[in-house]
Amino acid sequence: MEIYPASNHKDLEASIDEAVAHGCDALIGGYSAVELAEKHGIPSRLIRTGEDTILQAINEAIRTVEQIQIERIVAETYKTIIYASKDGILYIDSTGTIRVRNRVVKAMNNNISLLSRSLRTTLPYLYKSFSEVLKGGQEINGSILTIPKSNLTVSASFVPVVVNNNISGVVITLSDITEIQKLENQIRRSLSEKGLRAKYTFDDIIHKSAVIDATIDTARRYAASDSNVIIVGETGTGKELFAQSIHNASPRKNGPFVAINCAALPENLLESELFGYVEGAFTGSVKGGKMGLFEQAHGGTLFLDEIGEISLSTQTKLLRVLQEREVRRIGDNKVISINVRIISATNKSINQLAGKELFRRDLMYRLDVLRIFLPPLRQRDRDAELLFLHLMRQRGQECGIPVPEINLSALSALNDYPFNGNIRELRNIVERSLVICSGNAITRDDLLRALYPRDLEDTSPVPVYTASQTSGEESSIIWALGECGGNQTRAARLLGINRSTLWRKMQKYHIKI
Repeated sequence: MEIYPASNHKDLEASIDEAVAHGCDALIGGYSAVELAEKHGIPSRLIRTGEDTILQAINEAIRTVEQIQIERIVAETYKTIIYASKDGILYIDSTGTIRVRNRVVKAMNNNISLLSRSLRTTLPYLYKSFSEVLKGGQEINGSILTIPKSNLTVSASFVPVVVNNNISGVVITLSDITEIQKLENQIRRSLSEKGLRAKYTFDDIIHKSAVIDATIDTARRYAASDSNVIIVGETGTGKELFAQSIHNASPRKNGPFVAINCAALPENLLESELFGYVEGAFTGSVKGGKMGLFEQAHGGTLFLDEIGEISLSTQTKLLRVLQEREVRRIGDNKVISINVRIISATNKSINQLAGKELFRRDLMYRLDVLRIFLPPLRQRDRDAELLFLHLMRQRGQECGIPVPEINLSALSALNDYPFNGNIRELRNIVERSLVICSGNAITRDDLLRALYPRDLEDTSPVPVYTASQTSGEESSIIWALGECGGNQTRAARLLGINRSTLWRKMQKYHIKI
């Protein structure tokens, strides 16, 4: 606070001029001082003579200055927010006059003069929505517009400014669509880095059979394409392993790899996972909504396992997404463009399902562009032995236990086994072998017990089967007899044939107990 003494009117004028030059925010004084302060546009407070009155006036002046400072800080803060924003911001008063604009909105409109000009004549592409908000009081968000002067596509929002229950104007925000897309891609990459990645490649496929060599060659050629792929094979044949390998060998390898088992979820939950939903779409929905797997897989690959299990209703919605290349979240009225490659997998014949009207043919044609057939383990010459050794070493490392030895004679027992569960079943056999083995080596008897487990209370000798040659039917009979502890009645029931038929086939293949 500064004190400027004055003994006459002339001194008073000089003192006020001096105060103005020093940046005076407010002035207190007598009638003449207040009158001169008003001429200079300076806030003032009238005081009457007397010590208490002067002290009161000084305190009031201090409060006035503090309030002015607060208002300046708030004003500068708002100004900084507006001018530092990467979005274009406008404030239009109730008469339709542009009162505030930042540098971004000016640049978007080729740097034309905007302040104090009519919105209707200067930026007519904004006027319709502005008028609707000014009249109705309801904000508008996500309106897609093209700025004529720069041909720039923006997302526009219109928010009313309400003072004392009256709309005094509208704030308009313009966001560059290309910047939004860049941010979206950054979010998708972040999601990818958090776990939506394929970890396997073709080098991880353990094999030595010619049939898998040929299958990998086909898959590598398919990886170079962007067409949808369907992988057909029995359960446990490694369909997701091939799907991840195809993704990692494709141009989309730096994008996300998102997988879902379509048979693991009920219809309504599967749809919410695939397509996402907005807040309040249904009871129990997550606050803020949820991004669907199609959105998460944007720029990458979506793996739909057990595709043959989805309902016809979900098939219809899936077909629309594939046709339009856009997805609509459940409960939303907006669509989101997507760029996704589909790899699907099934252990059923999609064509047969379509023939029974359980699968839409138009969807089948969308999915079944490139097809890969994965042979079952029993058709992969000696791969079972190689995989057994690999899985045994892997399991030993996981458990921190020494890996027992196993001779070729013991491994040969794998050649007669049907492996109806394929590699998934082989994992269980490895686990059982490690538990059953009581020494430093897995014997043929240990492996047979692992291959043909029976009830723990059954202490009869392990049945040994001899066969002149192996075949799919023969292997199935051997497997069934092993599962049933040599009981032919139960084995026949397991195979879906009668006991006499089983006996004849055992004679045919020289299978003896």
